[in-house]
Amino acid sequence: MKAMILAAGKGERLQPLTNHTPKPLIKVAGKSVVEHTISNLVKMGIEDIVINTWHLADKLTDFVGSGNQWGAKVLFSNEDRLLNTGGGVRNALDKLGDGPTILVNGDILWSLDLQPLLTKYNPKKMDAMLGLTTNPHYKKSDFSCKAEGGNIQRAEGKDDGYTYTGIMIFSPQTLLKYPLQPFSLNRFFDDKMVEKRLFGLPLHGEWADMGTHARLAQVQKEWGVSY
Repeated sequence: MKAMILAAGKGERLQPLTNHTPKPLIKVAGKSVVEHTISNLVKMGIEDIVINTWHLADKLTDFVGSGNQWGAKVLFSNEDRLLNTGGGVRNALDKLGDGPTILVNGDILWSLDLQPLLTKYNPKKMDAMLGLTTNPHYKKSDFSCKAEGGNIQRAEGKDDGYTYTGIMIFSPQTLLKYPLQPFSLNRFFDDKMVEKRLFGLPLHGEWADMGTHARLAQVQKEWGVSY
């Protein structure tokens, strides 16, 4: 199995920190976020990793290199323009192949157990299964799910649903029908909800995002000791 880390964005909400440092290279608990992510994936036995790049791409590629220092084999999917989350995955399809792939946002910290995603994902009836959490830092939920591991829908502002962790397992080639242009994965999610091929599964373990200054400060405090 392969994994892809979304790491191309400008990190505008974290400016000026991200003016000269790619968001995945910001350090928490003594290590960059991308180090945490790669290490977690390798611990799961996922060594083949694709990382998309655009903003300050040279700094990220120079730091990560081949990934050998973490026991990984890293390939980069470079973008000549920012393609957003969906377009970034679409651009990397030639490197991802046909098999199920784990997709991870580049601005999260996690020690989640992803094994249930791997065992419960069924590409015959699913195009994607999203990892969900009941993270208390968010008052409004992203998705509602009637049954664990079942079809999901937009929560529509309800506070009794789930937050998307930024981690999912999906079949990459299902994005072939989308043109190679900037678009959000939310478009893919909405299409798959209509087709009833988008599923969700609550995950267990620690999770946090660091996409804003307030969240980063909180994460650096809570994750002061590397897990």
